[in-house]
Amino acid sequence: MFSGIIQEIGTITALESKNGLLELTISCEKISDIEIGDSIAVDGCCQTVVSKQSSVNNKQLFTIQATQETLDKTNFKNYKVGSTINLEPSLRMGDKISGHLVSGHIDAIGTVYEIEDIEENRIVKIEYPKELNKYIANKGSVTVNGTSLTVINSKINENFIFSFTLIPFSRDNTNLGLIKKGNPVNLEIDLVSRYLVNYLESSSLPVKA
Repeated sequence: MFSGIIQEIGTITALESKNGLLELTISCEKISDIEIGDSIAVDGCCQTVVSKQSSVNNKQLFTIQATQETLDKTNFKNYKVGSTINLEPSLRMGDKISGHLVSGHIDAIGTVYEIEDIEENRIVKIEYPKELNKYIANKGSVTVNGTSLTVINSKINENFIFSFTLIPFSRDNTNLGLIKKGNPVNLEIDLVSRYLVNYLESSSLPVKA
């Protein structure tokens, strides 16, 4: 379980396909206590650390293995050596949840539709698959590349596009400050929204999509 508060922007240093898996080696500096078997969110996708290497120039190197399902459902397929990624270790008992509860299970890939800077506010619009519409609400939570964000507008111009604001801190401390129009991003809907909608649907109560 995660909170959507990014701890560090890491860098992919190596990519290698092995027996149907994609091994990604990642470099980071602030997260220094990574151990084999740990869960870590990579752009919001929960992954398991399968190996780690000796520190180089005060940077920690660790490796994860992405399955074909992960490659099909996330932006991992677009990674290259040098790609920057958001990292968050899993929560520990007693940790503060400053964002919202995040499972690390990506629901869909969204696309950056538009970016607009209004003084210090950066408004980002994300186009999302129609099937997520019933889970995304104004003022609700959503995770974009593992970052906990608040939805400003859930359906812009009757299209399946939602918007959020990136403050300077978020631009500087997540890779969302680097995204551009047309870029793919990982989306995870709010857990509370997921369970509420599923409950209403199982109860045969109408849910507006």
